[in-house]
Amino acid sequence: MKKIDTIEDLSMIIDAEMKNHDTGFPFEIFPMQIQQLVENAYKTKGFNKEYLSTGILSICATAIGNTVSLYNGSYTAKPIFWLTIIGSRGTGKTHPLTFAKEPIEQKDSDAYNEYKALLKEYESTNTDDTQKSKKPKYSKFILKDFTPEKLAETLQYNEKGILILQDELMRWINSFDQYKKGGDQQMYLDLFNGSGLTVDRVTKDPIRIEQTNVNILGGMQPEILKGIAKNGRSQDGFLDRFLFVYPDNIEPNLFTGLDIDNLHIDNYEKLVHNLLDTETFTIKANDSNIKVFKQWQHKKVVACFNDKLETSIQAKLETYVWRLALLIEMMHQSVKGAYKPTLQDESLRKAIKLIEYFRYNALKVHDRILSKNKLENLTPMQLDLYKALPFEFKRADVLPLFEDRNIRGGTMARFLNNETIFTKVAYGQYKKKN
Repeated sequence: MKKIDTIEDLSMIIDAEMKNHDTGFPFEIFPMQIQQLVENAYKTKGFNKEYLSTGILSICATAIGNTVSLYNGSYTAKPIFWLTIIGSRGTGKTHPLTFAKEPIEQKDSDAYNEYKALLKEYESTNTDDTQKSKKPKYSKFILKDFTPEKLAETLQYNEKGILILQDELMRWINSFDQYKKGGDQQMYLDLFNGSGLTVDRVTKDPIRIEQTNVNILGGMQPEILKGIAKNGRSQDGFLDRFLFVYPDNIEPNLFTGLDIDNLHIDNYEKLVHNLLDTETFTIKANDSNIKVFKQWQHKKVVACFNDKLETSIQAKLETYVWRLALLIEMMHQSVKGAYKPTLQDESLRKAIKLIEYFRYNALKVHDRILSKNKLENLTPMQLDLYKALPFEFKRADVLPLFEDRNIRGGTMARFLNNETIFTKVAYGQYKKKN
């Protein structure tokens, strides 16, 4: 593979990927019931299918947690995923994730109500003089606003694992080391591998968790993507641990007055509940599984070997293949209601197909991060208009160009007042910036 020296080289690689692969999310990885849910949610609620699919993957992985692992002959893989959906404000990122998390959100709500009831009973039967029982603890899955200490406490009370859910991931990432200088970023790098976690506290007993399982899910705006590569995050592997979902063609969400069919909701809730209730066991890859993986891995690692960026992306994708294979296998087994400690070759092939989707999106994100193009934040309509405008123009002379694209009033004014692409020469007169 040609070494990437410039942003143009990276763009050529992305173009080649688009020619050689279907760059859309491969929905066929899901059981048929989930494929039908995704399609129905798109037709009724206008949910972006790639965003919803991402949420479903994350929630199902969280539901499995530390219960099921996969041993591939060299190491053990657990269903830990750092997933982020990318889209500008108003493109409908929040609602699909809100729907996807509902089964586990309800589980947390039920657990809280039970905790409050047990706490009331505890307080009525225990006094300072007589301690007859242990104080109840609230065990939950979803964390939104928390400190590293609260993260450790939650993991202590929920051995299955947790989900860090953030509407805006960059806000969370920028909060690292807010309470204590140094260590937060490294802590999450360790948690990615399911490593143990120890927190020493001044006024309370220390916390130690031997086996962690922390999934991450959230949204990000393309306009601020460059921020995720700052503070050494592109060098220490933090950036490469994320799987990005960056749809090529976002459609406007048109109101239908319809809701998702109850049958599809019930099927999804049943799937998540089945995964939550799964007994502990380990899936072991067989010789056929290893052969499928080696055929893919050998080809890709050689193709990427002479380029640092591609090699870095490939390394993390190799880790994710086994995790995705585990997740896909468990989703299909859960739908059937029959659990076996075996991995179907088809689940591994589906994982590889999904990985190639994530590879394309990783390259797309790096393209955005490395780009210095001042036009990158324009919508397709705005970019078309910009190209149609002469280098220097009077507003009155180009009004037909705006009218043709149904751009008027305040929208037109904001576009012309964009100082990154235009210079105001005089009243009503503008010039493009070089």
